Amino acid sequence: MAISRILNIKSHSHSKSLHLRRSIEYILKDEKTNDGLYTGAVNCRKDQALKDMLSTKSFFGKTDKRQGYHLIISFKEGECDADTAFKVVQEFVDTYLKDNYEAVYSVHTDTDHMHGHIIWNSVRFTDGYKYRYEKGDWERSIQPLVNRICEKYGLSTIDPAEKSVDEKEWDVKKNGVFVWNEQIKKDIDSCILRSADFQMFKQCLKELGYEIKYGKYMAIKPKGMQRFRRLKSLGEGYSEDEIKNRIEKESINSYKGRIYKNYSPKIRSYRGKVKRKKLTGLKKEYFRMLYRLGKIRKRSYSQVWKYKEDLRKFERLKKQYLFLSTYEIESVDQIDRVQEQIKVKRKTLNLAKKVIEKEMAEKADIIHAVEVVKEESKASLMYKLGDEFFKESDNKVKEAKEVLKNNEITFDEAKSLKEHYELLLKENAKNVKKLQSDIYVGNQIKKDIEKRIKEREIEALNKEKERTDHSEDKKKIRKR
Repeated sequence: MAISRILNIKSHSHSKSLHLRRSIEYILKDEKTNDGLYTGAVNCRKDQALKDMLSTKSFFGKTDKRQGYHLIISFKEGECDADTAFKVVQEFVDTYLKDNYEAVYSVHTDTDHMHGHIIWNSVRFTDGYKYRYEKGDWERSIQPLVNRICEKYGLSTIDPAEKSVDEKEWDVKKNGVFVWNEQIKKDIDSCILRSADFQMFKQCLKELGYEIKYGKYMAIKPKGMQRFRRLKSLGEGYSEDEIKNRIEKESINSYKGRIYKNYSPKIRSYRGKVKRKKLTGLKKEYFRMLYRLGKIRKRSYSQVWKYKEDLRKFERLKKQYLFLSTYEIESVDQIDRVQEQIKVKRKTLNLAKKVIEKEMAEKADIIHAVEVVKEESKASLMYKLGDEFFKESDNKVKEAKEVLKNNEITFDEAKSLKEHYELLLKENAKNVKKLQSDIYVGNQIKKDIEKRIKEREIEALNKEKERTDHSEDKKKIRKR
């Protein structure tokens, strides 16, 4: 089994290429590569790799920021020998980098677990473009390529998805897939109730703005969503066969009993939350008939884009109303006075921010030590497991812990202190932003009032002109 890990080589503050030079020197060390036997290079001279890479950077005028990338391929202990590991690394380089990048590579044989190193220039020698690692590239292209090469040499592989399970679960929560799924299910439910057969069901989805894709499984996509969602992935009751069965059997009562069991919608009011009245008797039956005839339609989530401008106006009016209510403003003159008070509060918050930043500056060594331990702890662990490339990171962690010890504070206490200051700054920024928003809303209200006054003046002038013209017309008629 071989697992890869990609690192970026940053620019050093004093010498831009320092990290790149040290990395190349480290992976090519004779004592680690059987006197240089398991080393190689493409598109550059192995003994002058750094010089060739810097020459490319200079030629294209891209000498700053990221200097290169470092890929580590670690093999399962005892699964392969050095020759096989070197073939895997070499084939990866030839496939992934040979056409565009200068690279050096090696296999280290001085530890219990065999592992390979690949370092390549951040700038392409063919056209000067910089290599850009995007989130997900490891799962999509890097580890799958390592797997294919390993299979060729009879080595075991890993599933890239296993590493990113936690990330995927976090993305699901962050990107709101739950909200999409629930809305899609509601739209499907409404179409089931209005459809006599599956063909009518699909037509109903299209009317709501859904796209339909056919493959091994049917998939749908509402307007505004990037990817198709398979029906079967929505859960129990939403596969094709289950939907066809539901179309034949379901009524408004079964729908309401299953989906909204123990659910009573609530609406907000100034007196709290008020329960919406349930449909009963004749009203329920009448509602069911209208629903099936399509006279009452649930607006799908995908239709919101049509009302964007109305929503924007509504949000603006809501903010203005809250501003007037919060500060109990009854006349235009009061707005200026309130804005002056807000500016005083904002000034006070800015002074408080300076005090917080001053205290943080006094404890800068402690805060920095916490950051170093958090950033370098994984690399330090790699060093403890036998990879000397991460020795510098391990030294940094030791120095940071020494700083905490000298200040007589534990890591957990220092971490809590850092989080405390960060929370204070966050709250301060939030309050300042709110005050700035209030000042902006106040200016909006004043502009809107001035605009309405001008409109009324213009309207009054137009009416006066109409009356004058009408009077003139009457005089002309009398003269005749």
